[in-house]
Amino acid sequence: MRILIGYSMRSGSTLLQHILHQHPTIKSFSDLNSLLVLPPLVCGVPLDNICVKPMDLFFLGRSIFFRKRFDRFVWITRDPRDSYVSSLEYKWASAFCRKGRKVNGVSTGLVKRWQKVYRHYFNSPDRWHLVRYEDLTMRPEETTGQLLDYLGLPQHNVLEFDQFKGLGGGDMKLRKENTVHRKSVYRFRKTLSIEQQQVFADMIAPEMEQLGYDPQPRGASESFAQRITSCASSFDELAGGEALQ
Repeated sequence: MRILIGYSMRSGSTLLQHILHQHPTIKSFSDLNSLLVLPPLVCGVPLDNICVKPMDLFFLGRSIFFRKRFDRFVWITRDPRDSYVSSLEYKWASAFCRKGRKVNGVSTGLVKRWQKVYRHYFNSPDRWHLVRYEDLTMRPEETTGQLLDYLGLPQHNVLEFDQFKGLGGGDMKLRKENTVHRKSVYRFRKTLSIEQQQVFADMIAPEMEQLGYDPQPRGASESFAQRITSCASSFDELAGGEALQ
């Protein structure tokens, strides 16, 4: 069995990949070390019982050219407002993103990037087994159980995972973690202002609803909203060029 994880940046894909790596029958590869697996896989080398999470840059294209080499497809999603906040905080995640117009302090280029990646899911939702990051962290046993059922794998405790082992398919971003937690769920409610949340509602409300997220803005702390606006400005400076208006 060959498993492909689809995702947009800062959505919990590393966590999911690391969890699947704990199953005794699966060897899972993350962003960088998947580059060692994709070439032979594309060339037809028979590799079985592997899970590949390539860099999300591969999902920016109109088609996934190596899709036919996989027979199981898992898409992990996270509230796009939380992914946006996390992308700005981890500047390396958004450093190579195309710039876009800024509305109420929100860099719309990041939202449009999200749309480009997610068209692979929305164009063929029946192909993918959808895992919500919020469910994975708040109802981990139930969510991983459903995932293993979809993959046709025997049930196994995959929630206490090994720490970073680069050659074993791990990821250094999880070097301090050994299980799931809820600390990163719905942080945007304290981070984005009502006006900033409205930008997401205006741009991607139908997609958010299809994924099970309420696009309606919720109350936010002004100090946190100011901080995220500052992060967006830092992103513009990092990406180069003038600040977008």
